[in-house]
Amino acid sequence: MARSRRWDQCLEINPFSFLPVRINNIELNLVEDSRKKASLNGNSLPSQRTIEGKFSLDRSPMFSAPISTEMSAFVLGCDEPSVLGGQGIQPTPLTYLLFGVMSCFASTLAMQCALDGIKLDDLSLTGTLYYDLGPVVTGESMPIIRKMEFLVHSSASLESEIEKAKKRCPAVFAMENPIQTHIRQS
Repeated sequence: MARSRRWDQCLEINPFSFLPVRINNIELNLVEDSRKKASLNGNSLPSQRTIEGKFSLDRSPMFSAPISTEMSAFVLGCDEPSVLGGQGIQPTPLTYLLFGVMSCFASTLAMQCALDGIKLDDLSLTGTLYYDLGPVVTGESMPIIRKMEFLVHSSASLESEIEKAKKRCPAVFAMENPIQTHIRQS
């Protein structure tokens, strides 16, 4: 597979480098700005996300929260499946978990390809989350989440980029490394 120039080399010869360079739906000028900020801060770019949601005691969605981005705002809703006493109208929390990790990995992979000068013609993922809800309803101490698997679909050969993206994806990192979780009542 022939690889094109690295994107930063393209910027060096592009007299219009002030214009956004978008490869694989990734705006590389913004990635470069973030890289520069991180390098000036010990390779760190601290961030945090806070969501405040509400559980409904009488209807679907069981849990909802307003979510805002840099460009928009909307409300996400979530239900438990009927096996856990929910109505199953909205996506489940584990569906959002799988979707979130998949979308984060796909974006990280597209960015890694763009940084390596690979313009993709197509990219899609099939993700499967293997879990056991028995411990939730019985109280037994057994693993609930067993494993997560992704199958990457692309006409490009992406083995090395998949490995790089796996190491750099924040959501994959969160799944593979224990996160300190503190839960308390206000």
